[in-house]
Amino acid sequence: MSFSQSRDAFQDRGQSLEEGYFRTRDAQLVDKLRNVFEAKVAKDAIRNATGITDETFLDRMLELNIKGEMLTAFKLFPLVEVAWADGSFDQAEADAVIAAAAKQGIPRNSEVLAQLKEWLKKGPTPDGRALWKMYAAELRKTLTPAELATFRDDMVKHAHSVAQASGGILKVFLSESREEKRAIQELKKDLTV
Repeated sequence: MSFSQSRDAFQDRGQSLEEGYFRTRDAQLVDKLRNVFEAKVAKDAIRNATGITDETFLDRMLELNIKGEMLTAFKLFPLVEVAWADGSFDQAEADAVIAAAAKQGIPRNSEVLAQLKEWLKKGPTPDGRALWKMYAAELRKTLTPAELATFRDDMVKHAHSVAQASGGILKVFLSESREEKRAIQELKKDLTV
C-alpha cells in the first residue's frame, strides 16, 4: 500500500465519520424541532379546549402528559381524591368514578378511561393535586360565574356519588366519611370565586 493510498483511506474514513456526525446531529435537530412543534400544537389544543392562556399552567399540563383527550379525564381528578380521601378506595367508588366519566362522554374502552383507572389504582399524587389547583384557579378566571357554578355543581354531585358509593361504616352509618366530606369541601372551595 502506498502512502497516497493510506492517506486516501484516512481521508475517506475521516469524511465518513464527519458525515455520520452531521447526519446524527441533523436528526437530533429535526427531532428537537418536531418536539417543539408538537408541544406548541398540544398547548394550543389545551388553550382552545379550556380558554386558559397561562403559560406556566400549559407547560405543567404538557409535563404531566395531560393533553388532548386526557384533559377530559383530568377534569375528573378530584373524584380520585374523594375516592382515596380515607386512605384507600374500593370497587364501588371506582365504579362511581367510571360512571361519572361515562356521563362526561369518555368512552368505555378509551385510553382516557384507562388513564383515569390508573390514577384510581395509584391514588392522587402531589403533582396531580398541585396541577388541579392551578387548573381550578384558571377556571375561576376564565369561566363566567354561571359556567363555574354549573361545573362546580356537576363535580360536587359526582363527588358525593363517589363518597356515598362505599356506604360508610358498615354500609349503614355515615354514608360519607369525614375525610371524604373534607375532600368535597376542598373541591367546592377550589371552584368558588
